[in-house]
Amino acid sequence: MAWCGHRTGEVHSVAGNMLTGPEVVEATFRAYEMAHDLSLPDRLLRAMQAGEAAGGDRRGRQAAGLKIHRGEAYPILDLRVDDHTNPLAELERLLAVSRERYVHVAAAFATSDNFSGLTERTEIDAAIAAGEARRRADGVASRSHATDTEL
Repeated sequence: MAWCGHRTGEVHSVAGNMLTGPEVVEATFRAYEMAHDLSLPDRLLRAMQAGEAAGGDRRGRQAAGLKIHRGEAYPILDLRVDDHTNPLAELERLLAVSRERYVHVAAAFATSDNFSGLTERTEIDAAIAAGEARRRADGVASRSHATDTEL
């Protein structure tokens, strides 16, 4: 490997190998630190985009992933893009699509405190419908390739 390294802070760290240089870790670290007003998935995506803009992987772009856990054995969000010419843009699209329906379903998952999760879909369906109505009212088309994208 031409370069590998890391940087640690009070509440976050960044590490990488096969990167173009230390500027990638530094840009990723700073972008995460500065994006404190964003949700965790958006903050992580912003950091990855900054790292890529600073030089990224010395082998080029091909894949990206975003996995977030919230105290359970399974991830609450697990997105992965492989063999793509612009994996971070695709990851951003998948994150947007996940917010249309998946996040509402994920909120109903079983947990260690509630082994059954939500057993009735009424709340899920209402949250999806409300989100869909807001998206359409805001004039935002779905970014899903499988969803009716009409406003």
